[in-house]
Amino acid sequence: MRLIFQCTVSQDFSEESKKRFLEDEVMLDGLFDTEACEHPDLIYFNYVFASLCEHLLEIDGEISVASEKWAIGRMNGVDLAILRLTCAEILFLDDISDSISANEAVLMAKRYGTDKSPAFINGIIGSIVRKKEEAKGWTE
Repeated sequence: MRLIFQCTVSQDFSEESKKRFLEDEVMLDGLFDTEACEHPDLIYFNYVFASLCEHLLEIDGEISVASEKWAIGRMNGVDLAILRLTCAEILFLDDISDSISANEAVLMAKRYGTDKSPAFINGIIGSIVRKKEEAKGWTE
């Protein structure tokens, strides 16, 4: 989420931006060993970032539709980073259940966002998940 926030603020979703982030030991604070290329967290990190970069316009489109009255440009940077990360997981990572991604998004919003962030993010992610389920014919 921190990398996505950094990229959102700088409007730079390049591999070079990711490389600078990974080289910043202070920023990583021991999250994972970047030398161990097969570390599961690093594999996840790289896959999510690549998915996000490849599908950023689609992800932002889904967020825009689900947020109805909130333009992406008006969203809090932390909230937008959480939404982008979660949307990338929901739309492009089949290994993670949508409910786990949604729950993690709300937990991140509680920790890093404003008092209104958890409800805001939960509503948008809920809408994206419902739309995905309807598209797959999983309606009740």
